[in-house]
Amino acid sequence: MWIKNLTVFLGTEPFNWSAAELEERLDGNRCPPCGRQSPSSEGFVPPLKNDDRMVVATGSYFYLVHQEIARLLPGPVIKEELDARVEEIREREGRPVGRKERADLKDQITFELLPQAFTHSRRTGVLIDPQRRRVMVDCGSESRAEQVVSALRKALDSLPVTRPTAASATTAAFAHWLREPGALPEGFTLGDRCEFKNGDGASVRITALDLGREEILAHLEELAAVKVNLCWKDEIEFDLQQDLAVKRLKPLDLIQDNLDGINAEDALDEMMARLELQGGTLRGALDTLFAFFEIKAESGSAAD
Repeated sequence: MWIKNLTVFLGTEPFNWSAAELEERLDGNRCPPCGRQSPSSEGFVPPLKNDDRMVVATGSYFYLVHQEIARLLPGPVIKEELDARVEEIREREGRPVGRKERADLKDQITFELLPQAFTHSRRTGVLIDPQRRRVMVDCGSESRAEQVVSALRKALDSLPVTRPTAASATTAAFAHWLREPGALPEGFTLGDRCEFKNGDGASVRITALDLGREEILAHLEELAAVKVNLCWKDEIEFDLQQDLAVKRLKPLDLIQDNLDGINAEDALDEMMARLELQGGTLRGALDTLFAFFEIKAESGSAAD
């Protein structure tokens, strides 16, 4: 198990649930089968196969998994059937088909075809750090992350979290780091990827190059740096976006050696060991970044 992306939410109040309370709440909000006439269903599922527990709790973190099941009914399939039925009405009754009638026909076709559609499951991991009041969703899409957090909020009745907002502009910091790598927060070094954009949507992506080259830095004259690749203490590397989302999270040699060296008795022990190892590394990296950008929860203070 390795978390590959992070969309982070910060708690505005302490997370006071116990593992048992989380287990009970999520067990009551399991993902149901997708009914024949349902376009989708969602809920939570056990993180491990052949293990019915809904939460994997380590000494420091909670890990859970959200699942969405969706029926796959492509738009072109519906359109083809709709066009055929509209043409049949025109030929049989000699009249045009109005907008409302077309909409009704489309709904009828969807109702008829939905039970025959294949289903697709999408699982999304969630790592919760109660000490730092962070809910970290393993996906790169903010809309998807919001969906997962909404499901968790429903299960818990309340989940006061918000996306982090930097006190200073992240794009300005990225530009400064590219020009002056020594200005990076302690423990961080530049990697070999970045992305530039302007207000019109034009973008330039740099991959596998020395980011200090003059021709790369020249882009800063007209474009904003919106993503940079960072390395943290030779342990992990990732792409940091301007909204502080983390993508393409990979272990470097130091962490990979520790991951390879895990000697667990079973799948649960192995997952717990991996969660503690990656969670501790992420906590240190995020602590440093959030301190640099002066990011704090809206009320109270996180436990140390």
